Amino acid sequence: MDGIEALEQAYKNDGAYLLSVCRRYVRDLATAQDMLQDGFVSAFLNWGKFRDRGPGSLRAWLSRIMANTCLMHLRKKDAMSEAGDLDSVSFRTAAEESLSAGLDTIRDEDLYRMVLQLPDQERTVLNMFVFEGFSHREIASALGIKESASAMRLYRAKARLAQMIKDYERE
Repeated sequence: MDGIEALEQAYKNDGAYLLSVCRRYVRDLATAQDMLQDGFVSAFLNWGKFRDRGPGSLRAWLSRIMANTCLMHLRKKDAMSEAGDLDSVSFRTAAEESLSAGLDTIRDEDLYRMVLQLPDQERTVLNMFVFEGFSHREIASALGIKESASAMRLYRAKARLAQMIKDYERE
């Protein structure tokens, strides 16, 4: 299968998922859709760099491209504050792996609200690390920060979330 056919099929099969990747970084749906389109253009232009490593490898490659496309957009706009919308179902799964504090007593809407309250830079690092599987080295490179700053932002995000959860449980 050539690049065009493979990307067409990926768009049909994984387009909604890839749009949700973009929505984690940009709040506005129209902007996320633009990022999805730009990401597919980038994938087409870089098709020669894709290495098929079996089932799921194209989806993973496209997810990285979408995340990088959104990060480049945010850097260009100097708008880290735009990064943010995480879907609550995906976040709950990731948060359960990252935080051990009583997530079973929290409604999805409240957990989602808590994540949106995180400072933009912490929320972005949390998203990249937990959802996209970026390493601190990759996050540092993408955001133009030090690895230690990436690790500290992730630590702070988790600590803030843990405190919000404790406060929520007291209410």
